[in-house]
Amino acid sequence: MPELTMRLAGRPQSYAIKIGNRLLDTLGRDVRLAVGPRARRAALITNRTVFELYGDRATRSLKREFSLNCWLIGDGERHKSFRTLERATQFLSDAGLERSDVVIALGGGVVGDLAGFAASIYLRGLAFVQVPTTLLAQIDSSVGGKTGINLPSGKNRVGAFHQPRLVIVDVDTLRPCPHAN
Repeated sequence: MPELTMRLAGRPQSYAIKIGNRLLDTLGRDVRLAVGPRARRAALITNRTVFELYGDRATRSLKREFSLNCWLIGDGERHKSFRTLERATQFLSDAGLERSDVVIALGGGVVGDLAGFAASIYLRGLAFVQVPTTLLAQIDSSVGGKTGINLPSGKNRVGAFHQPRLVIVDVDTLRPCPHAN
């Protein structure tokens, strides 16, 4: 399985980008290795479409390592908003996340941007893991730490750079669904 290391200019921290098949089945173990033994809780942020396709595999693996809470956002760019961000941070609070815990984004760019931004501002920054499920998210938005939300005046007008601890690219998520024509 290929693994790349993302090194950041002028920063000592780097992170792995793991690429391969069936990585959702080892997601819990990989996240544990990336965030360390102190993390007790994990918050999975995704949307209904992605959760229906991959939620069982991801949650089963994560529950082996963490106390897990899941939250589903709506589909589409309109959900990259202050309103959804407020709900996301309230979810993190209700789930009891502490500074040593982790937020995991499972989905495309909207999910990753919103979950990453929530992780960057909740408790002044929590560990964050990207699990992109679209080709664009796998090659662009999941890498580089760009997180944020939209304003009525334009896309990604509010945000922060918050580097993930790990990016998991399970290429199985790019295969067409059996029921798709």
